[in-house]
Amino acid sequence: MATATSTTTAIELGPHTVLQREPIEAPKSDSSSGIDPVLEASRLADSDVPDGGYGWVVVASCAILSWWTIGTSYSWGVIQGYLVQDGLSTPAVLSFVGALGPTLLAAVAILNSRIMRMIGLRYTGMLGVFLIGLAEILAGFAVKSIPGLFITEGVLLGLGFG
Repeated sequence: MATATSTTTAIELGPHTVLQREPIEAPKSDSSSGIDPVLEASRLADSDVPDGGYGWVVVASCAILSWWTIGTSYSWGVIQGYLVQDGLSTPAVLSFVGALGPTLLAAVAILNSRIMRMIGLRYTGMLGVFLIGLAEILAGFAVKSIPGLFITEGVLLGLGFG
């Protein structure tokens, strides 16, 4: 339900009210100055840049989450090349280990949405980054074990991705 007043616009979403900035009025057309009123209104709107505030914290948090998720899954090929060269296993088995994490991202989506409802979005994101970090640290101790890599780089990492 949206309500409008003469000075501000408010959108009511449940118990919270979000206030938006006051609308910018176009300047009155003055034929003697030769300035286009639409262009002047656009310039005025561009000069009213929001300061960011807490929004930059959200942007930084999203960048960190994306870095962990995308960077970790994309770098598996480098790790896999070393493990094949070291003679741990065949490329097919190690590819399955590397693909298990990103696959679980989609496979546990419904479970993750329930967890998000229970503990909240922020804590779910922190739990995901913790699980990803834990999986990477434990995988460092399991580089000579295929089952260990399946558990750490596959299952635990996939749960963190989700």
